Amino acid sequence: MDFKTSFIFWFVMVLIAIANGFFGEKVVSRYIGDYGSHLYKTAFIIAVIFIGSRIYVTSYAPEPVFQSALATGLLWFFCSLTFEFIFGHYVFGFPWEKLLADYRIWQGRLWSLVLASEIIFPALNAWLIDRCGS
Repeated sequence: MDFKTSFIFWFVMVLIAIANGFFGEKVVSRYIGDYGSHLYKTAFIIAVIFIGSRIYVTSYAPEPVFQSALATGLLWFFCSLTFEFIFGHYVFGFPWEKLLADYRIWQGRLWSLVLASEIIFPALNAWLIDRCGS
């Protein structure tokens, strides 16, 4: 795994996620409500992760590609957790309860799917490219 390139991909996706969150809160929620906006933001960032992982795997992942993709997915996952809890709480001032509430999938909160996609999609794309050739 190329740590620097993997981290740059994660950082760009975080910037897109922040912009997406702002757009979802300020624009989308006016038309489809708060929960609809939550669904939109989740689907959008999952699509960004899929596309970002596809680009990473096809253009930047060193050999062996599958192991590199898996390591990259784990890096993205742990960077996201760190960012969410460290920056979310200590920099942005979100209370722990609010941060932990996003993990309650039984209450319709889908943040866990975003984190899962960070681990799964790089490896899935590496597997698909190895299996299907593109």
